[in-house]
Amino acid sequence: MKEAGLYLIIAGVALFIIVFIGKIISFIANNPMLGIATLAIIAGVFLLLLNMIKENKEAKKDEPFSRD
Repeated sequence: MKEAGLYLIIAGVALFIIVFIGKIISFIANNPMLGIATLAIIAGVFLLLLNMIKENKEAKKDEPFSRD
């Protein structure tokens, strides 16, 4: 009985999250300016992550006490 209740709670939360995310995505898709803004944000995050990875690789090269 306890396991069934737990599974029902998890399924309900998962369904709620899926519906909520679907509503947000459909709202963004129906507004072109929000869609463009979302794409700009995603592109900016991607560029920042690439820059951080590049700086991390360069910093490892300059490490005086590295084991490589």
